[in-house]
Amino acid sequence: MVNDKFDVAVAGSGIGGLCSAALLARHGYKVLLVESLGRLGGRFSTIEEEGFKLPTGAGLIATRGIIEQTFQEVGATFNVREIGATSAWVDGKWHLLPDKGQIRALLTIIKEADANKAEIAGHLNRGIDQEKILSAFKRGVIEMTDPANKTSFREWLSQYTDNEMVKKTFHALTSAMSTVNDFEYPVSHWFVYCSPAGQHGMVFQGVSVNGNIEQANALAESVRTRGGEVWANSPVEQVLIKSGKVIGLVVNKEGKQIELSTRVLVSDLGPRKTVELAGRKNFSADYLKQVDSLKPAPIVHTLIASDRPLVDAPGALLAIGASRIVLGVPMTNFCPELAPRGQHMIVTWGTPLPCLHHVNREEEAKANLEDIRRMFPDFDKYGRILRMDIRDIDDEFPALRSWMGYDMSQQTDIPNLVHVGDAVKPFGWEGLAACTKGAHLAVDIVKKKFKPGES
Repeated sequence: MVNDKFDVAVAGSGIGGLCSAALLARHGYKVLLVESLGRLGGRFSTIEEEGFKLPTGAGLIATRGIIEQTFQEVGATFNVREIGATSAWVDGKWHLLPDKGQIRALLTIIKEADANKAEIAGHLNRGIDQEKILSAFKRGVIEMTDPANKTSFREWLSQYTDNEMVKKTFHALTSAMSTVNDFEYPVSHWFVYCSPAGQHGMVFQGVSVNGNIEQANALAESVRTRGGEVWANSPVEQVLIKSGKVIGLVVNKEGKQIELSTRVLVSDLGPRKTVELAGRKNFSADYLKQVDSLKPAPIVHTLIASDRPLVDAPGALLAIGASRIVLGVPMTNFCPELAPRGQHMIVTWGTPLPCLHHVNREEEAKANLEDIRRMFPDFDKYGRILRMDIRDIDDEFPALRSWMGYDMSQQTDIPNLVHVGDAVKPFGWEGLAACTKGAHLAVDIVKKKFKPGES
């Protein structure tokens, strides 16, 4: 029999919603987690195709940090296999980067490549002033951390170098993390992200052994074991508001409309969808302006199958100088469980040009495929495209619902409605870790305002 009274309802089961539900259940709240799809996880999930376990979004998971700590806190199994050092593709060659000092190593690679080109061409090369660039980075950690500073990373870097390969290097680095172009991404976010004041970078990372769905299901099970409920195939049709507060939801549970009451709503649906469900009349003009001004990020997410490994790499793949692709992960190099026996899988992420407007799907597909052929010369011989997802800015699941550094507050005009997810990321955090951190912040908000079981 359905219990229609809950302390907290969590709408949406991305990692932000899952972690919020699991943490609140651990703290004694009666929790309901509802998800519109038949599978949990959103972009932190897995679909199966031709025997491959394909990530629906995130491929890499930050380890030894807030995500793994959250799983431990709620008693969920964290089945993630750590990967090795990153390899960088520069001028058609792969270079293994050290665990520490990667920026210096990359600048050295670029400097040597430039010197070789100059020698072949028979002209002098003035080279790259590595120390000038590295000194600028050291100063940036102190000087460029104000969230209000929207100077782009490229604009900032151009003060210290005019070398195009250096610019392409940092485009790949920043875009691989931010999902937008370096001329769109605020430099202030980068320096906070790399510092202890923010996420402190992504030093350790891994891949879900059996796909991200296993991690999503583990968090959901921790909700159930503490008396909470998890409903899949159950889209929210309306957020019920009375006297300026959320009083309940109308949920279509597997084709049956159910009205339930809740004291708090934590929404992982994104501010735009949440406002639509709750009614714009319940929010101030200023809040609606912020919602309408959000900048979703598009992405091209390509899943490549092959009969043989297309690259021998112990870790992630950084693409420097490619047309669109900035990052790849040879998933089955670490987790052969993700593919049928004898098969291999690489995931790549391409950043459209630009990210502010609708993408040209045909152009983006062509550019990403050309990059794949350049980066993996054996692709046409042994590989094939399993799936190429071109997610535009109005897609239900874009790369991000807000660019890094342009996020909204988690709190809303409605005192018992709190957001989590990738439109309300804490400044200086990215991806899955940002959404997990946001879940902790949302739980803190709920705990301060509402006690478990109170009427």
